[in-house]
Amino acid sequence: MKSLLVRALVTRSTAVDAVRGDRSETLAILDRAAELAVALGDSELVAVVDGQRGLILLRTGAPSLALPRFTAAVDALPANRHRDLAITLINRGSASIELGDVKTGLSDYIEALAHAHELRHDYYIAFAEHNVGYAKSLLGDLPGALADMDRSYQQAPEQDDGIPLLGKAEVLVEAGLWTEADAALAEAIPQLQRAGLRLDRAEAEYFRARTLLGLERYPDAKRWAALARRHFEAGGHASWAVVARVLELEIELSRARKEGVPSARTCRRRALEALDVADRGSTTGAVLGREPTVGARLIAVQWLLSAGDIEAARGVLAEVPSNLRGAPLTLRVQRYAVAAELAFAAGDRPAGLRAVKRGFGILAEHRARLGSVDSVAAAAVHAVGLNWTDVAAARATGRASAVFDAVERGRATFAGAARVTPPEDPESAELLATARALLARARELPVDTDPAAARERDDLHRRARALQDRLRERSWQRTGDAEVAHAVTSREVVRLLAGRGDGAVVADYAVVGGRVLAVRIDARGTRLVDLADAVEVTERIRRVRADLQIASNELIPPPLHQVAVASLNTGLRRLDDLLVRPLAAESDLYVAARDPLIALPWSSFPSRRGRRTAVNSHVARGRAADGDGRAPRVLAVAGPGVQHADREVLDVAGGWERGTALTGADASTDAVRRAFEDHDVVHLAAHGRHDADNPLFACIELADGPLFAHELDGLHLPRSVVVLSACEVGGVTPGLGGEVLGLTSVLLRLGARAVIASVAPLPDVVAAEIMPRLHAELRASDDPEGALALALADVAEPVPLVCFSSVAGLAPE
Repeated sequence: MKSLLVRALVTRSTAVDAVRGDRSETLAILDRAAELAVALGDSELVAVVDGQRGLILLRTGAPSLALPRFTAAVDALPANRHRDLAITLINRGSASIELGDVKTGLSDYIEALAHAHELRHDYYIAFAEHNVGYAKSLLGDLPGALADMDRSYQQAPEQDDGIPLLGKAEVLVEAGLWTEADAALAEAIPQLQRAGLRLDRAEAEYFRARTLLGLERYPDAKRWAALARRHFEAGGHASWAVVARVLELEIELSRARKEGVPSARTCRRRALEALDVADRGSTTGAVLGREPTVGARLIAVQWLLSAGDIEAARGVLAEVPSNLRGAPLTLRVQRYAVAAELAFAAGDRPAGLRAVKRGFGILAEHRARLGSVDSVAAAAVHAVGLNWTDVAAARATGRASAVFDAVERGRATFAGAARVTPPEDPESAELLATARALLARARELPVDTDPAAARERDDLHRRARALQDRLRERSWQRTGDAEVAHAVTSREVVRLLAGRGDGAVVADYAVVGGRVLAVRIDARGTRLVDLADAVEVTERIRRVRADLQIASNELIPPPLHQVAVASLNTGLRRLDDLLVRPLAAESDLYVAARDPLIALPWSSFPSRRGRRTAVNSHVARGRAADGDGRAPRVLAVAGPGVQHADREVLDVAGGWERGTALTGADASTDAVRRAFEDHDVVHLAAHGRHDADNPLFACIELADGPLFAHELDGLHLPRSVVVLSACEVGGVTPGLGGEVLGLTSVLLRLGARAVIASVAPLPDVVAAEIMPRLHAELRASDDPEGALALALADVAEPVPLVCFSSVAGLAPE
């Protein structure tokens, strides 16, 4: 009976701690339990009490005191006490991790998982597996972490205390998937509150503030950070409270730099506030690798630089260790960004560049572990601050070559294919097949005013979207095996263009300080061109895109069509005057740009009519010289619902020596997916759409449903030319870090030599007119840019087809 009383007292201590938060009462209960256990001479019960006392110490922010309690408990428990050992090992692992020893913590979690399996208890298996994933995330293995957490959820899907969602959200924050992390945290916080997990709830509030900072929702971020700090303080967790206060300071700094830096006097005052927090942090210690002293001092350095006090900033930075191994990725990159900013401000450009390159090196190592286009693009958010520092310093030099190198240094870190070989994943294949079938059923429903059909269609789309979200999550679990591209330099481009001697121009566009700039490169060198106000350009692009939508609508009356075309021509002329004519590109033009410039119909600008024009999100390496002398293999595919598709693909395939046409039921997703890997030219005459909210589910409609960009991820395209004679599949969605995603960007990342696609709706009748001419030119020249230019040269109205590619000859390094 007394042994049961010991167990009851341990359970009561948990309840008192959760409900009342009275640590003195909690510890008094455990003292009584320990007396009884010792009196009984039961070493196992003593171990259980020790483990519970360690847990209370851990929750009060004293992991160094908790750790020996857990160790004593583990040593005293026999090997067959799987339940007690699993719990105690999980808690000891958490204490080790809070003290910065992640590898030891992971080892304890793995041992706890083995005991949980021996126990055959779903909850403990899920709990241990989740913690294994969490430890892996702290070691930088984000795909492995997400895979473990996914298995944890599948093991115990009914767990609703918020812990699984919190752990997953923390990994998503580190992955740069901030929108997804915010959604998970919004769901987790009420669950944690209902479960009475106050410390975990405060931790969730902290990470929600961090995601909102990344999303630049500054007032909301500040509110959640303050709430987290107050809850940490109320719970007696001093270390976490200081970490939350550092986040508040970071939010204030980011907002000021975005909206306008205050006076030098105010900047100095805020630097002193940050240093005061750093002093407090030195007495509390780190939490999960987050050293509040380091974060606060880096913020103080930035405020001092804003005040112009370089010497004081240098003194503070000297107190920050240069090696932050074990710290979160964001903090390690921030260390180099701040060091670079200080060096540039002090006029030491070589030191600034060294810091920038080291920061990008850390990001390149991180990116190399990732195995999907989606996760690689999302990780670009971590480069924003570092790239901004690099580009701003380059702009200050006034040298075009420095600006080009800085812009491309940032873009190259997350460019290129995510991996070489796709994994076999039966679950993903099943999810894709089910989503495709649902959307195919929705496509077959009558398009009329029948409310029942409309409801069924909405339900089918909703179910398909849920499956697509699940697919995205599984893609994040893939590991990477492809090398990160080295950035192209202006010197390489000049040397290449000089060797060509054909007057070609490379134009690298960027927005710096509210202005649209372009670095113009030709055979003679580089020139920086200040083009226009960014707000004006964005507004004119919006108008042009709206006019393209109207002009492409075959159902509108001819008078309205003419008005739209006239407005479109006016808008294109004005953008041409702002963005293209100042570059004086009389021959070939290779454009590198991000949103919103990349989505323009560049080939339709008046000055580019009949001239070779290529567009990409960066200046890419690896495109070899076009053509190898053999007859190309060509596949032309007709999708359903396109009025002239069958005739178009038969004309296209019939014009090539080794051409094949697929129509009707033969034009399936599987046939087209396989064709991408072994055909030199793939022509798709099919409807398609760009999904702005989920760009990797941009798709081409085929006989058995949509072919998604997502399911191409991981293919290796053999320098192919892909022609997307479809509606608006050339669209892109900008990510938070500036990376752009869509079907075209995925195809280029996977090795396509060129992708010809439309950035706005392309009427079927226009496609049927242009495509045979395009292929005739392509057969004659094996030159996709030139073929498109000639095919569009004498078309009366603007056509939104663009050749996405890059200048040939920039070999990989």
